[in-house]
Amino acid sequence: MAQASIPQQQALAALVDEYLAFVFQRDPIEATQLGIHDGDDRLSDYSAAAFADEIAQRKRFLHQLDTIDPVGLGPDARMDWEVARIDLATSIRRLEAYPAWDRAPYWIVEQLGKAISALMRKDGQEPAQQGERLLARLNLAPSYLAAAQEALTAATDPLHVEMGLAAVKGLRQFVASAVPGFANQMDEALQCDLMLATPVVLSALDDFERFLLAFEGRALGSFACGPDYFDFLLQHFHLLSLDHRQLDEFGRECMAEDKAALEAYARELDPTRTWMEQIEAIKADHPQGADFLKTYHDEMVRARAHCIAANLITLPKGEHADVQWLPEYLRAGAPLGLMFTTPPFAPGLSSSLVITPLDPEASPDQQRQHMRDNCYAFARSITLHEIYPGHHTQKVHHKLATAHSPMRRYFSSPILVEGWGLYTEDLMEESGFMDEPAVRLFKLRNALWRSARVVVDVGLHTRGMRFEEAVDLMVNEVHLDRRMAEGEVRRYTTHDNPTYPSAYLLGKIAIQTLREQWQAQQGAAYTLKGFHDTLLSFGSPPVRLIAERMVGSAA
Repeated sequence: MAQASIPQQQALAALVDEYLAFVFQRDPIEATQLGIHDGDDRLSDYSAAAFADEIAQRKRFLHQLDTIDPVGLGPDARMDWEVARIDLATSIRRLEAYPAWDRAPYWIVEQLGKAISALMRKDGQEPAQQGERLLARLNLAPSYLAAAQEALTAATDPLHVEMGLAAVKGLRQFVASAVPGFANQMDEALQCDLMLATPVVLSALDDFERFLLAFEGRALGSFACGPDYFDFLLQHFHLLSLDHRQLDEFGRECMAEDKAALEAYARELDPTRTWMEQIEAIKADHPQGADFLKTYHDEMVRARAHCIAANLITLPKGEHADVQWLPEYLRAGAPLGLMFTTPPFAPGLSSSLVITPLDPEASPDQQRQHMRDNCYAFARSITLHEIYPGHHTQKVHHKLATAHSPMRRYFSSPILVEGWGLYTEDLMEESGFMDEPAVRLFKLRNALWRSARVVVDVGLHTRGMRFEEAVDLMVNEVHLDRRMAEGEVRRYTTHDNPTYPSAYLLGKIAIQTLREQWQAQQGAAYTLKGFHDTLLSFGSPPVRLIAERMVGSAA
């Protein structure tokens, strides 16, 4: 490395440190999620004034970043520079073009839920310290929710008011049950304070619910982000050379191909029944609600053992994953569950797959559908996607690979993260793990689902597709149960989701393409494990940046 690049690298490192310090100070809820605990006794300020200041500060950081010439930087520092620029440019555009503070009541409630629940997890902190910080956040919750009432405007979509009401219901249940249970672990004085704070928070949630019920008629906005913002994300966040029109065409082509493959395989298995009839029969083989956790845990153990036996990827020493129930306040937007991967700045290498339990208030038919959605074939395919060798494994590699790069440790591209998750489904089938006919058929159905996500993603945000149309497409074309389809599409409409549903398929294809290029260059030295370990050795930037490092001009 040329000596002249040292001052530039030092300037970049100092700027990144200043920028991340600002990010964590600005949004202590996000910081807690990432494993930064300096602001655990605070809640984030989501007022219009705070967001205006944030935009100004991010523009200042972007201007300073652009004074650093990336050409003279070393390979790792240059990737840090590129990632920092992506993060700043896209965050500024998002805050200006598609803000959440004035139109996303579900997000306001979910963030509060994350702020509370994160302080109840065992992550190396002293329990008493967690309790004190939890108490501080509980005491701030009423003013936080009151400020949200002031901030919401007619730009809110009616669907997002409905989602906000569901989130309030879930968070109220969570606070009423989880906080007293956590308080029992504290000393008498702190326990008393936590118990006194709980009904105050519940009352504030009741007030926010009444506000949202009255606000429904004033919510006149649309969740659609529009084609300009959508194209910006494709080209400047994901670093892809296509626009929404090309993506829509691509998604429809993939849907047709995936449907043909699904129908062909179904005919091989049983020419007398359609693929939908066969899927229905497969879904009839499902665990009972009480057995969800054991089912997913057993599949996790099987998938991990296969990764080792097939020598697919390094499983670093100390990594650990488990399966738990999903907190109540998140269940409205997660019909089956979520994956909580190891926080990048926290100690340890542990992740949790959190499963949505049966709703005791749901009708018997809804409960039956929920159990069928968690059938054994689905559990096998999704557990490997989420844990081994999927998201948990990738995030462990991310954490270890970015030990000396705070910027890349902070940043994650869905093209890499979700692309990797989907890629691992093909990988596990290729290596002999998903060889049962029922699982293979379910995987082909899931491939159609991921292609349909692209069409729905583009349709909702750029082509005027209504929520009901998107749900019908998922029900009629992919054969999702309506309850699951509604939960999926709600998630696609959220303020931070445009282009995200498309990232699964686009990222998988990018990784497969890079693998072919890498194999051609490596020749006899090529191994699957070598490719996977190298791919994940850069953190989680867009795949294009990794390809430039791994195969150079071939990318």
